[in-house]
Amino acid sequence: MASGLPDTVEDLGLSGALDVGALALAQSGRLRVAPTRRMTLALMERLREAQLIDVPWPEPRWEIAPESKETPIEGLQWRLAWKAYPVERLPEAVADYLRSVERDEYGIALRLRVWRDLVLAEGERFFEQQLAKHQFDPAWAQDLIFVQRETRADLSAAQWRYCAWVATRQGASVALQLRRPEPETVRQAIYADLTRRVGSVASGQWPNASFVPHVTRPESALSQLFAYELTNLRDAFWPLVPSELALLTPAPERACARL
Repeated sequence: MASGLPDTVEDLGLSGALDVGALALAQSGRLRVAPTRRMTLALMERLREAQLIDVPWPEPRWEIAPESKETPIEGLQWRLAWKAYPVERLPEAVADYLRSVERDEYGIALRLRVWRDLVLAEGERFFEQQLAKHQFDPAWAQDLIFVQRETRADLSAAQWRYCAWVATRQGASVALQLRRPEPETVRQAIYADLTRRVGSVASGQWPNASFVPHVTRPESALSQLFAYELTNLRDAFWPLVPSELALLTPAPERACARL
């Protein structure tokens, strides 16, 4: 293209195709772009830096912007600057490309990296919901990332959800025991319980400690593209711990608790 931008979805590479595909699919399907708002913002920043989209940064919004879009759930404005495809054709074009990505050593390694990022983000998203349910600050959910760094645990999305659920309940119990609980005290209690439980689950002490959602199709466009197009994991996206073997031979859906 004269602009110097890629000519096709394939030219974007896997990461770029996933990013632009998630943004377009979210727009057409009324979905979250990515599991968490922070992940969505990072995705949109990558697309902005690649000159594939325009965003109103540093302003929060455009007042008048022809052809501008707004992500249906997050409410973030953007405009497609890449003219290779109409925006309504992007989800199908990206899906076709993702299904064609080789399952060689390099292709499997790329899929594994994306999967590990997504399972942690799905756990964080569920953690946010649980914290809000108990009237705690949903921003505490970012502590999940620090727990993963501290423990170096490799869990499934369903296991992260379980750990977040139980740790939040522990925080609620601590809050009830204290007459005037300081938020930091409760947050630290949740963090300590989360760290302990993640370690126990990762070591195999609690093999059935996992929560698969009742609706197994992910809420975000990014997770949907990964589970249904880039891989054939489908429902196994939730209960399986990310691994090369799981990507090569996805196991059938396993029985586990649903929440």
